[in-house]
Order: sequence, then C-alpha cells, then structure tokens
Amino acid sequence: MAATLRPLRLNFAQVCIWCGYRWCASARCIGLHERSVWIVCMDCDGFGVLGPLDACHCVHGLMEATPAVDPAELRRPLPVYRPEDDEPEFMVTPRPAGRS
Repeated sequence: MAATLRPLRLNFAQVCIWCGYRWCASARCIGLHERSVWIVCMDCDGFGVLGPLDACHCVHGLMEATPAVDPAELRRPLPVYRPEDDEPEFMVTPRPAGRS
C-alpha cells in the first residue's frame, strides 16, 4: 500500500517539493521522487491538520518514509474522519462597524 501513496512532485503552484523551484524539470528531482516511499502521516493521520488552527508539517497528509519506519505503521487502521469532527464547531463573528 505504501508504494501507491505519493504526493505530486510539483505542488499546486507548480513548485517542486524537492528543490523549491517552480516548473522544475531536473532529472535529479524526478529520480528522487520516483524512488521515494510515502506513508500516511503519523501525526495527523492524513488529514493535514493537527487542530483547528494548526497545520501539520506533512505534504497533504503524507510523509516520506525512511527504512526505520515500523512495518506495523504501514498496516495500521486509519480513521475515516478526524476525532475533532465528531462535534460541529460554530464561530460567531462580529458584524463590521457601520453596518446594520
């Protein structure tokens, strides 16, 4: 399963996740990406956020795996939704001044 998980090499703004250059066509970066192995992020379980206002350090819910990753991590059951999503959250925002 881990071999099938992989983020795009160029992010949505077309910046390479390996070198940080826009529209990268480097053979080195392409090779790095093809050889990389990714797993669902162990911190956010693939949701990309750690809390209501905290983004995770992963790449859209994935993190690059290293040889030291426990094989059990590759087979762990993943949640369908974030535990915080059990309860709806409502936020009241004040009206802008001068408007009725």
